[in-house]
Amino acid sequence: MAGTGQAGGGGMAGETFGEALRRLRGSQSLRDVARSASVGKSYIDDLEKDRKWPSREIVVALDAATNADGELIAAYDAGETSDRIAEFQPSVAATDSLPTLDVKDSGDDGEDATDRRPRAPGGDPTNRRDALRLGVAALATPELLITSAEHEARELTRRSEETDLGPSSLAYLHKVIGDYGLHYARYSADELWRSARGDRRQVAHLLQLRMTLKQRRELYIAAAWLSLILAWAAHDRGDARASLAYAADARHHAGEADHHEAVAWAWDVEATTLLYADRPDEALSAAQQGAALASRGSAAHARLTGQLVRGYARLGRSGPASDMLKTLRDQAEHLSPHSMGLFSADAARVWSVAATSSLWLGHVEQARDFAEQAMQVYERDPQASPTRRAIAALDLGVACARLGNAEQAVAHGSAAISTPRYAAAIFSRSTDLASLLERSYPQAAVVAQFRQGLAELGAGPRR
Repeated sequence: MAGTGQAGGGGMAGETFGEALRRLRGSQSLRDVARSASVGKSYIDDLEKDRKWPSREIVVALDAATNADGELIAAYDAGETSDRIAEFQPSVAATDSLPTLDVKDSGDDGEDATDRRPRAPGGDPTNRRDALRLGVAALATPELLITSAEHEARELTRRSEETDLGPSSLAYLHKVIGDYGLHYARYSADELWRSARGDRRQVAHLLQLRMTLKQRRELYIAAAWLSLILAWAAHDRGDARASLAYAADARHHAGEADHHEAVAWAWDVEATTLLYADRPDEALSAAQQGAALASRGSAAHARLTGQLVRGYARLGRSGPASDMLKTLRDQAEHLSPHSMGLFSADAARVWSVAATSSLWLGHVEQARDFAEQAMQVYERDPQASPTRRAIAALDLGVACARLGNAEQAVAHGSAAISTPRYAAAIFSRSTDLASLLERSYPQAAVVAQFRQGLAELGAGPRR
């Protein structure tokens, strides 16, 4: 068997790779070594019993996990011999027992006609005859060729099914990605950033292992979702460049896996980041590309429709903005009032987007009405979506300020900056509100109080 090559180098004489691994593991448990090397416990057991042969990347990881100081790598290199290559080759050994066929072509002098042909110096005059004998014998017994081809095909299939990726790794990734997405608002931006980056790096490590094509596609999709979460976390931390970089990474990995919905979500976070970076043209382009990919009726499509409304409104294009807003409001009738999770769509978000867009278009009373609708939903569970609730409160504050009610504007603004979950978007939008209040009500005491609260938020952001 291929995995039973003799271990040379610093190993014990006559020791197989599996035996070397077992010896070097010593008193460490299979579980501990498996965790350190990021492989399955049963896989290490198979290696120690010489039932499988690992990739070199796995051996390097195992060498480090067992503190073998290169000895396990040396055992692997010694066992990686030419007999492993032979496993792929059709066997012709069975032809040795076949009757030979006389292929001589006697000339006038009775010599073998093949002996008259030029041959390389030192060549074996029997080589051609032997090859021809074997070839004709195989043709005379085609079942040998079939058996050989069948063996090769089965071996190739077996090799394609070999994997160094344990099922627990994918199960863990599915679990944490689901948790990040569903409970995104429960974590601070910094907590998400640290935790999701660690998981994203682990995926990059796992992608170096040997695995099936199906598993590789699953890992690419996992990489895409983790990069999407990191893009949103970076946006909430106020790092636009990191957000755009992770959005591009998510789009790449999702595209390689033909996961169009994840690609659409990547365009969604990119549109938001570009909009807050005051690049509305690029934001609108991102929203258009995402909307073209998202499935009709999906949460991603509803979110990207909102991005189109905001993009057109920010550019002052009232015609297409109004048309898309009508489409968005129609979609809201089929959405629940409020949905949990980062990758969801609900009516409250629709009203919030409509409020922001209406303010940009100068429709202040309409903006106030939309913001109030959103706040009614968010007030039922203030902790469910603290960031979205704060943005809706700020929109309502801006509407009140423009409609002449400074005290109500400050009340809504103060509620927004007291949110338990800090996000850079809250600070940015609060700054806009403060500037509007100072221009419109320069002597109002409540305006100075709001500015002071905002300064404290900027000095010590709660993440």
